[in-house]
Amino acid sequence: MSSFTIRSACAVAVAISSLLGGCSGSSLEGFAFGRAPEVPKDDGNTFPAYYKQEVAAFMRTYLENPRKVRDAAIGTPVQRPVGGAPRYVTCVRFNPQNPENKYEGIKERFVIFHAGKVTQVLDSDPQVCPGLAYQRYPEIESMVP
Repeated sequence: MSSFTIRSACAVAVAISSLLGGCSGSSLEGFAFGRAPEVPKDDGNTFPAYYKQEVAAFMRTYLENPRKVRDAAIGTPVQRPVGGAPRYVTCVRFNPQNPENKYEGIKERFVIFHAGKVTQVLDSDPQVCPGLAYQRYPEIESMVP
């Protein structure tokens, strides 16, 4: 092979790699030597994607008799101000059995999330719970401790 053919092949390879390098998706916007990349601050207010499972896990430890629950319903989380900061909250309704195996009647609890996890469960809040659209919640009707 002549040196001209090798140089031509190298030039073609460099041209192709630079064209394909533009498709890699990396961006140098905001890049500066000696400076760490800026990471967006997480205020903990992310939507609780697994809210049903999170609440069910909490209820498993919260209820005296978690095997005996009926008429359960949960609302889709919404943002509301809690302690001066917006947080995702929801409410859950359920009819638990007491230790004497008698249903106690419908209970309603207010659930607060931080970073997608349950942080507090309180008695229902009259400003939040009545406005939620509830859906059936069989996950806590068939819990096993």
